[in-house]
Amino acid sequence: MQKRFYLLWIFLAFGFVANAQITVSGYIMDASSGDPLLGTTIRIQNTTKGTSSDKIGFYSIQIENYDILEFSYIGYTTVQKTVNANSSILKLDVSLSPDEAMLAEVYVVAKSLTQEKREKAMPISIIKMEQIQGSVSNIDEIIAKTAGITIRSTGGIGSNSRISLRGLEGKRIGYFIDGFPMGENSEFAQLNDIPIDMIEAIEIYKGVVPAKLGGSAIGGAVNIIEREYPPMYADISYSISSYNTHKVNAVIKRNNKKSGLEFGLGGYYTYSDNDYEMELPLQKDAYIRRNHDAYEKYTIGGSITARKWWFDEIEFSPLYVNTKKQIQGIEYNILRAENNSEAIMTNLNFKKKNFFFEGLSLDMINSYSYTYTNFIDTATVASYWDGTYRPAVSSLGGEIGTDANNAKIYNHSFLNKTNFDYLINDYNSLNINVVTKVLRSDPTDNLRDEVMGYQTQFDSKMSSCVVGLSHDLRLLEDKFLNMLSLKYYYYKMDTRSIDVFGFGNITDVDLAKQDWGISDALRYRFTDNLLVKASFAYDVRLPSEIELLGDGFIVVPAPDLSPERNRSVNFGVMYDKTEHGNRLQVETNLFWMHLTDMIRFTGSSLQSVYTNFGEMRTLGAEIDIKWDVTDFLYLYANATYQDLRDIRKYEPGSTNPNPTYKDRIPNIPYLMANGGLELHKRNIFGGKGNNVRVFIDCSFIEEYFYDFEQSIYQTRRIPRSLTFNAGAEYKFMDEHIIIGVQANNITDQKVLSEFNRPLPGRNFAIKLRYIWMKNN
Repeated sequence: MQKRFYLLWIFLAFGFVANAQITVSGYIMDASSGDPLLGTTIRIQNTTKGTSSDKIGFYSIQIENYDILEFSYIGYTTVQKTVNANSSILKLDVSLSPDEAMLAEVYVVAKSLTQEKREKAMPISIIKMEQIQGSVSNIDEIIAKTAGITIRSTGGIGSNSRISLRGLEGKRIGYFIDGFPMGENSEFAQLNDIPIDMIEAIEIYKGVVPAKLGGSAIGGAVNIIEREYPPMYADISYSISSYNTHKVNAVIKRNNKKSGLEFGLGGYYTYSDNDYEMELPLQKDAYIRRNHDAYEKYTIGGSITARKWWFDEIEFSPLYVNTKKQIQGIEYNILRAENNSEAIMTNLNFKKKNFFFEGLSLDMINSYSYTYTNFIDTATVASYWDGTYRPAVSSLGGEIGTDANNAKIYNHSFLNKTNFDYLINDYNSLNINVVTKVLRSDPTDNLRDEVMGYQTQFDSKMSSCVVGLSHDLRLLEDKFLNMLSLKYYYYKMDTRSIDVFGFGNITDVDLAKQDWGISDALRYRFTDNLLVKASFAYDVRLPSEIELLGDGFIVVPAPDLSPERNRSVNFGVMYDKTEHGNRLQVETNLFWMHLTDMIRFTGSSLQSVYTNFGEMRTLGAEIDIKWDVTDFLYLYANATYQDLRDIRKYEPGSTNPNPTYKDRIPNIPYLMANGGLELHKRNIFGGKGNNVRVFIDCSFIEEYFYDFEQSIYQTRRIPRSLTFNAGAEYKFMDEHIIIGVQANNITDQKVLSEFNRPLPGRNFAIKLRYIWMKNN
């Protein structure tokens, strides 16, 4: 699958190929001991294209036929292999022998692309997925192992789930697929929907969000990098887990040499009852099984890519998503309310190196989406958990809030992202990124209007533009790196509104707002093993569509919202040493943030609305340790302390002292840690082409409040939790078949999250994956 597949498409890319593309992969090992060689450099001779081997000696690279590959590892004799094959897939294992003349010399270990990104000026964490692509885990579980990250979830599969990065969460964090901003489409295709089998790596930016990514975000961003597939490929997997959860993923890719095109098709299906047991929050020691939380989702997409035309790559990729989600009651039993949605999305992307003149590269994405959401709450009666009934919330029915709903929201949106890279010389480069979005929203809810006695929904138009300009500077043989970025933010909306209680006349809203942002990140390498990073940023986040326009049933429009503004500072130190194939990496960061015009969700007796809450200050520190102890044992550990405080001196709109001034912000953990180990061994049962991986992970979160602390005796607390996950994977038949098993929350710990919402207890999963590659 080619880059720019808009990985939510989750499936393939296809294109012209001027020459036959061959995917070469295999293992690199010491000729005498058979031990894998981590960090071996693999390069195509007479080019700058290359890669490096991972911790088990595995590598993969795409080349043209008749290329010469060079395999080099300091202290070993360089080996050259000429590729001349009729097959589009080639397995090539290489053994390297020590070079006695070089053993006494000082050496530098080659770095992988992942390591090079980690050593850039901005604070960033990289998760390589190549070793866990048979895993039963989802993206949330993998990301949650990273320092500074917690997952804010409300339940099981398909529930609302948000990443909290250094205490900032939700729409403050940018989400991208190969640099494409997911934006509001994340409501229809979430990160957890993406099968990890289709992901190459996950980049997590902390503090500084690169201007190149585009969009508006403060505090951080998550960028999913999709895999590149060989020309002839098929991949299918099926997993089954607790609570009647089933997942099916499939990808097919074919290179049509006669037409010069590549075609692909893929999709996934997810279903879960989510019927785990939970304790009722308002009735201590009262346990019930969730009976109205079923989730079903299927997606199908495809792609056609051409590379022989004037552009290096032109790709068209459509996607269809259908979701059905029952709404689970917590305080009260909900038996019928549900939320259904459909989305049709299309992408048309262009790439061109040396665009009009040498050194200028173009990457343009054009995306159109049509989305439909239907929230239904029309039950004629409501019920309590003891089985008794109560009247519906309105004369026309309903179980939630204060009125019945049959809301239908139709959205049309167009997004263009244009990115220019210009290499001035060996020391300077420029990047210009422009992201423009236009949205039209047409909500209706005749049932709710009848209950309220007045019109509650209005058509809206919204447009936004974010322009980023960044300059990269490299000096002192790359010891010093600096990235300076400027951003311009603009948005405009045209709608009508009425106050929350329906009093007064309907008001026309026509407004436009703009702002500026700036960031700078630098890095200096003192030695081959030690470097320091420092960065500061003033970022702006434009209010999202749901915050400005509402959701058509519970959230009313708030067109006068101001953008959130965040100032942040980060200082970090990284120590990285690789010796005899084993790597020890230690990274620590100190960070400070000051968020103003903070947008917060507030409720009322009738409806809810987003408002500008005020100010919040964050101080924090994190440490992250990764250690390849041996060629078969890997250990990791990290810890984060983040102190978020309410620094509003006065209550909103008044001169009254704020009773929570300098109190810790509730519902956000302040102390957390992760740790684990992994054992991996090739050909442990003899033969060739099999690999075993066993892992154990643990996660600790200290007790915290889910409301402002008013007393040391306050009971509104989320208790301390220590959870353990374990699993195993076995790859065999030349790694074409992969079996994975996993147990989550092994000790059956009671885990609460997101305003005291109960999460699943101990649960199990098993997964079978088959990979097929045909020789041409």
